[in-house]
Amino acid sequence: MWRRRNERGSLGWFEFRTRASVYVLLAAVPVLAVVLGVQHQVRVPGLAVFLLLSVAQAGVCIALLHAGLGRYLAAGPPPGSWLVASAVALTAAGVLAGAAAFPAFTQPPGAAFPVSMLVAMLFDGALIVALTPLLSLRALTALVLVSAAATSGLTASVGRAGAGAYGQALAGSSLIYAFIVGVGVLTCRSSASTLRIMSELDRSRTAHARLAVAEERLRFARDLHDVLGRNLSLIAVQSELAAELARRGDQDAAGQMLQVRQVAHESLREMRAVVSGYRTADLGTELAGAQEVLRSAGMSCRVIGDAAGLPADVQAALGWVVREGTTNIIRHSDATACTIELGIGDSPGAPRAVTLRMDNDRVHTPDPGSAGNGLAGLGERLAGLGGSLTTGHPRNGHFRLQATLPACGAAPVPPGPGQHGTGVSAETPAP
Repeated sequence: MWRRRNERGSLGWFEFRTRASVYVLLAAVPVLAVVLGVQHQVRVPGLAVFLLLSVAQAGVCIALLHAGLGRYLAAGPPPGSWLVASAVALTAAGVLAGAAAFPAFTQPPGAAFPVSMLVAMLFDGALIVALTPLLSLRALTALVLVSAAATSGLTASVGRAGAGAYGQALAGSSLIYAFIVGVGVLTCRSSASTLRIMSELDRSRTAHARLAVAEERLRFARDLHDVLGRNLSLIAVQSELAAELARRGDQDAAGQMLQVRQVAHESLREMRAVVSGYRTADLGTELAGAQEVLRSAGMSCRVIGDAAGLPADVQAALGWVVREGTTNIIRHSDATACTIELGIGDSPGAPRAVTLRMDNDRVHTPDPGSAGNGLAGLGERLAGLGGSLTTGHPRNGHFRLQATLPACGAAPVPPGPGQHGTGVSAETPAP
């Protein structure tokens, strides 16, 4: 269970805590039953049955609430009718057991809160809270009011009470009953609504990330098709023509094959240009693109520093770091904020170096078998330029990707936040 929650990320942890807080309301029923037994005169055999039924009813109501929440979040089947029937039967049995356990159940309590109403509120309230995800707000309101009225009528009948001061006290007790049960229902319903909103936001964020990846794949496929489609078709046609000429013994067959070779070389050159354009990244453009991609995925992105003045090879290498780091944040984390910091260090006795840091606030460590070779390829690329690539956790829950390259005559990078040369703001909040 812990592994599943870690894989689901912050949403899984939030759902776990929210569900647990609601389940605690129902788990408190046996505890309140014990408190009720301590504070009132009881018949011991009847009290034992009363406590056992309170434990059984709490367990069934928790199971019913769990199934109801799954249905409310559209993540599971509706609860079985047998589960609802069991909860109703245990509720009725618990009220009857309370009548047998408490001698004051059938006696007018005077100014005190009626014992019969306390017992009914304990069991009926638990049942209504368990049914909260399955019913509309109008149905829940009607159920609370009907339950309060029925409990008030039960108390009046078993207490053999008439009108007067006791009737007024009973009406006040009914209002207290409706208020307490209503608060429990509203707490459960608001928690369920919050879980639904968080689930929808998580699904939307996942869809944004998948859409960004799909758009990039389509762009690359479109470029390959546009560049190579015509040439490959031309190669096929000229090859067939050369083969036909060769079968006829025509001397032009060799000329056609030379044209095929020329088109093949041209296609190879154009394909390299496409791949080079796909792999070569301008740092300023990549910083702006990272902000846009992360913003569309529901994260804020802050850029500190300016890419202007850096050599072209340094910008290209660091641009690839930004692209790969952004991809990893979307794929392997549920971060809400990312900071990209660019600067040039001037340490005494050491050559000037350009440092790029990418920090995000939440990260999942992938399984060893699922890790790709993106970071390894970046490390090799930077090592070829005399640089290095490191990863780490500067503080709990955060992840840092840091790339360092020799400055090689680069101009100083402005230290504070501001424009990074691409015309976009240094900090782009999540929508």
